[in-house]
Amino acid sequence: MAKIRKGLSDADMLRGFNEEITFENGMYAEEKVKQSKIKAKAPAKKELLLPEDAQEKLNRFLLEISMEWLKNKKGDYSWKVAKENDQIIIKPVANTKK
Repeated sequence: MAKIRKGLSDADMLRGFNEEITFENGMYAEEKVKQSKIKAKAPAKKELLLPEDAQEKLNRFLLEISMEWLKNKKGDYSWKVAKENDQIIIKPVANTKK
């Protein structure tokens, strides 16, 4: 009786194994496996109501502010979004530990 080693992956356990062709497994040997035509859907993007160049500028500015925050404050933060009159204000705010 052979001793089974622990911690082997499936591929390691089946290395060198050849299945004998029998009636049960031989009748499907000639069929090709069809690839599923259903592909994993990418998560839907949320639409931002800004032109593409404005979105790029916004992302660049947010990245710059993030880098400055992390360099100077050295802490976790989240974005606070507020509307004042006809302006939208986005600023980093320190996360409070609960």
